[in-house]
Amino acid sequence: LTTDTPAGSIQMACVSGEGAWVVTTPMLPMTVRGGGDVTAAVFLAHYLTDGAQVALARTAATMYAVLERTHASGSEEMLLVAEQDSIANPHQLFEIEPIS
Repeated sequence: LTTDTPAGSIQMACVSGEGAWVVTTPMLPMTVRGGGDVTAAVFLAHYLTDGAQVALARTAATMYAVLERTHASGSEEMLLVAEQDSIANPHQLFEIEPIS
């Protein structure tokens, strides 16, 4: 977290040749294993087909959906299979903002 990150939030940033962006999502009170690996895989899949901006937005939405459902279930493992629809088509999108 930085001093610019709103309280109770977490941010992801992306920098490419086209620009730089940040997305903010609510922070869930949990710790998971493998979150970075899943984030990287989801981002790469979207980046290769849709570019950096879309990849950042979809990655944030996907990770939030998976982690929110995992937290609500009380599971210690990410519910990747149960949330496969959220991975393919995240329902909630978060606004990305350019970084200047």
